[in-house]
Amino acid sequence: MIETKAALPEAELELNQVSKVFRGGQGVHDVSLTLEPQVIHGLIGANGSGKTTLLSLIAGQRFPDSGQITYGGAPVHENAAALSSICLVKTYERSWDSYTLKDIFNYASFFYPNWDGELAEKLMRKFQLDNKKNYQQLSRGGQSMAGIIKGLASRAPLTLLDEPVIGLDASMREIFYRTLLEDYGKFPRTFVVTTHLIEEAENLFERMTYIKKGRIAFQGPVEDFAANAAYASGPATILEALLKDARVLHSERLGGKLLLTLEDLSDPSERKLLQDQGVELSPVPLQKLFVYLTLRDAENNQGGGNL
Repeated sequence: MIETKAALPEAELELNQVSKVFRGGQGVHDVSLTLEPQVIHGLIGANGSGKTTLLSLIAGQRFPDSGQITYGGAPVHENAAALSSICLVKTYERSWDSYTLKDIFNYASFFYPNWDGELAEKLMRKFQLDNKKNYQQLSRGGQSMAGIIKGLASRAPLTLLDEPVIGLDASMREIFYRTLLEDYGKFPRTFVVTTHLIEEAENLFERMTYIKKGRIAFQGPVEDFAANAAYASGPATILEALLKDARVLHSERLGGKLLLTLEDLSDPSERKLLQDQGVELSPVPLQKLFVYLTLRDAENNQGGGNL
């Protein structure tokens, strides 16, 4: 472990009109985004919405077709100082296949200036990993654990975790969440975490970015993401008029009643009109809203998606 820890730099990551388009139109399109420093950001979207492409662009592992990505005001690409400040943990690290965990973490200790070997060893024990094993010999959960260790022990000022808990059981996921928060409390830095387990992870996130078909559909405080969504439950005769509304994400018929999930019911006059007609309105949990949004996006993406 480095004996004297310098304060981690506070730097914004900015994307300005960034596009990366693959065959068929997949990729990300005209993305402008600012990641505030020392904040845990959630990045969510349907499979194929462009999350992985976006993270690889931020990490300098892919070049954009247009636009600019800067960290602390300096371009990320072909900038050794910026790249050593950014750690990307992929869902699967193919280049690690023939290396032992000991080899992988030794290499990481040279690349990341703030590497904490003691934390890496502590996490190896917690996750019960053998550092003599090759990465490809590990279970899917073990490979995720190895990625988590790299991400947390790197202590990189900007750490990108792409679906870090794939294959982990509930107890191991809890160890990850607790360890991330504990280490973030000791060494504040910027995290970006993608996950489909919103209900578990939402307490981690301070800000959230929702990507849809390669474009940013929302960025802001977590509590604002679901603020305008609502369940509307009431007589089918009243709510049937809304069934074809583009805001309806999901509907269920229960006898003579309808339950609608509306993406946006922010107009006070509309809410009052519905309530005056006997319709009950209630909040939509974040996980449920995410599921309904991503199901809709996946249906709309059929025949071609975004990486």
